[in-house]
Amino acid sequence: MKLSGLVKVPYSKRSDAVLHHSNPAAFAAGSVSAIQGLSGNSVLVEHAGGKSVRRTAPTFAELHRQYRVLQRLPHSLAPAPVFLTPPWLYVEWVEGQVVESYPQPDLLACTLSKLHRQPLFGWRIVLMPLLQRYWQNASPARRSVLWLAQLKKCRKHREPAPICLAPLHMDIHPGNIVHHGGSIRLIDWEYAGDGDVGLELATLAIDESPQFAACVASYARLMHLNEVTLWRQIHHWLPWVHLLMASWYECRWQQTKSSEFIQLADQAWCKLKNT
Repeated sequence: MKLSGLVKVPYSKRSDAVLHHSNPAAFAAGSVSAIQGLSGNSVLVEHAGGKSVRRTAPTFAELHRQYRVLQRLPHSLAPAPVFLTPPWLYVEWVEGQVVESYPQPDLLACTLSKLHRQPLFGWRIVLMPLLQRYWQNASPARRSVLWLAQLKKCRKHREPAPICLAPLHMDIHPGNIVHHGGSIRLIDWEYAGDGDVGLELATLAIDESPQFAACVASYARLMHLNEVTLWRQIHHWLPWVHLLMASWYECRWQQTKSSEFIQLADQAWCKLKNT
């Protein structure tokens, strides 16, 4: 989710009936702003009492899982949940700045290590069923020989055994990092779950940031992990992450028909082919 390009639309008392009835004075003169992003699952609700983000998801179970994630995490890492009511989850609006680049390596590594030391959420991230669902939901015309070959390869080799099982965010990129003073907080936890720390770092590696190596070195020190072993694990996960990204873009194109997703998918397939 990117926190740029807010588009004002009229506030709907009907759509926010629960909020309006629970605190009518605060929400009487509010407005709802669409938050532009690839998932399109969030809007900013502005009212007399402040701001909050209203999120939705394909199923209420997924929304409830996000609520549980935010309940368990310290507020120094993630926004606080406000309340959950079908079909929406209201969360704290995180004040700060979103920039187009990653934070300094030590700050990012420190944030990751803090997250990965939290208690497990209680459900595992398993990529193969997700990859298969993306294949099934994509346009038949886009199901290429390369895509099928990569799916078969992943199914044959199976996911790498974790070197350290931890709670993961699984969608860390500059648009999901809010800077405030000298600290950062992570937003958009819809893909969170328990998994290998190497998988989380592999999702960062695909951006090819020149500072990524320094981040890995700092993270390995903080987590007391062997850096060589950690790098090996990251490279084991990279084909999975490239395939996951390309498949997600394909699925989103089928849902939205937006040319942006075709372009992103083509770029991801190109990277995967050269990996």
